[in-house]
Amino acid sequence: MQFVAAMLLVAGAAHSAPKSASATALDRQAMDTDYVGKAFGKAEQKLKRALVQCGRAACSQQLLGQLHRDLATVYISGTNQPAKGKSELKLALAADPDLTLDNDLTTPELRRAFVEAGGHLPKSDDKGPAEDVPPEGSASSENVVTSDAHPPPIETASVGQKNWLSVHFEQDFLIYSAQSGVCASNFNARAEAANYDCFQRGSPFGYTAGQDIQPGAGNQVSSGVGRATSRILLGFDRRLSSNFSVGLRLGVAFFGGPKSNVGSGFLPFHGEVRANYWFGADPFASSSLRPYVSISGGVAEVDGHVLVQYYALNRGEGTLDAWKKTGKSFAGLALGTMIPFAGNSGIVPELRAMELFGPSSLAFDVALGYAYGF
Repeated sequence: MQFVAAMLLVAGAAHSAPKSASATALDRQAMDTDYVGKAFGKAEQKLKRALVQCGRAACSQQLLGQLHRDLATVYISGTNQPAKGKSELKLALAADPDLTLDNDLTTPELRRAFVEAGGHLPKSDDKGPAEDVPPEGSASSENVVTSDAHPPPIETASVGQKNWLSVHFEQDFLIYSAQSGVCASNFNARAEAANYDCFQRGSPFGYTAGQDIQPGAGNQVSSGVGRATSRILLGFDRRLSSNFSVGLRLGVAFFGGPKSNVGSGFLPFHGEVRANYWFGADPFASSSLRPYVSISGGVAEVDGHVLVQYYALNRGEGTLDAWKKTGKSFAGLALGTMIPFAGNSGIVPELRAMELFGPSSLAFDVALGYAYGF
């Protein structure tokens, strides 16, 4: 029986050894490469994967304590999530009550949280007893000075960034409904199509003698979707919480319609305010996708044109450019996501529906942007 028990112990140790070695390797990659390189999301994911590999019995209690301690370091000194960090420190000390901090990665905030979680700071070999770290919120905690033995906190990356600058390219698309009489020269006949201006070879059509259009076939637009204006925008967004941000976008639009003999010309200016809700718990705390929904409103014009066939008195059949001109204010609803990379940068694709007012039109745009947090 003793021989069988010994064999079972050896087999269990052999089975757990690969997982322990793999977890240790993940820990070193997370802290020596990702954490030092400020890729805190990647460090978090590696440490969590190492803890899953260890499970309940595949790793030593010392290794479990080290993994929880390093994850706490990421949360407290990297991503500014002290509550999560303190929870990890409690798990670390429960696994290994004799656990100590890594002096190379220690910050005043981490030492304070470690003491509050029940840990004990070791005595320094050359400077006497380690300084007592006062609890957070005490009067003397504000006067803690970082010594040469303890480097200052590492600057947070994307998860800690409150301000974001961005640049976006947007392509607009107009929704066309079936419409007749879009290029009628008689003003009364065009009352129902007042948001269309018609041109022939770049010149306004339908307002001079001899350009009367025959009633009947032609002179109409079918329902559908057509490409419209394009625009380039610069944005600034401020995160008010982990899930909510507000922002402003300003820019210029291109490929608007030419000026007709009546009405105003195309408005190239674009200005909007927006509010974003970011889905998920602490969406900026990892390197995974960050989806959001956005509402917006502001000043913009979306123009698009279609070819219209017509029949004119004494001229026969011809083709005109019919420009649909929208109102100059809008409200929008968008779905998008941020694809993070390089710590505090991200690619931002977005799809937005826009209702334009005066005259009313429905449009949507597809956007692709680049954002940088600081």
